[in-house]
Amino acid sequence: MDIQEIIEWFKAAKPNPTEKDKVIQIGCHFEEVVEMLMALSCNSSEAYQISEEFYNSDAIDKTIDGEDVELPENWQIELLDALCDQIVTAIGVGYMMGFDMAGALDEVNKSNWSKFKDGAPVFDENGKIAKTDGYFKPDLAKFLNKNKEL
Repeated sequence: MDIQEIIEWFKAAKPNPTEKDKVIQIGCHFEEVVEMLMALSCNSSEAYQISEEFYNSDAIDKTIDGEDVELPENWQIELLDALCDQIVTAIGVGYMMGFDMAGALDEVNKSNWSKFKDGAPVFDENGKIAKTDGYFKPDLAKFLNKNKEL
């Protein structure tokens, strides 16, 4: 499993992403941050609120009320840098915890493909990819404690 396979899933789901698709994906990303915080018993209300604001916005440079947001100079470079760093640090956390990150990522990707129905994505009312009848939750227990010495 590699990053290109994940990109192919997104290309199948959203071959021509709109501005709304971009903010929905950022909302999804924050939602996953909330899930991480909850897994660690941290207060996640602020991160959840950020996720909701992106879900309900029409574009990256708009508030949920449609007002313009001035993005800093070079914001795209800074965003790309942050996303790459998040991938690296997420893999690092998994490694430090002894998780089989490659195996788990492959399992999650298979689960994501199960959200498609007849080869096509299904979307909820917010434009987020929804779980279909064929959806299966990834079985991640088998990817714990890969490094027994940890």
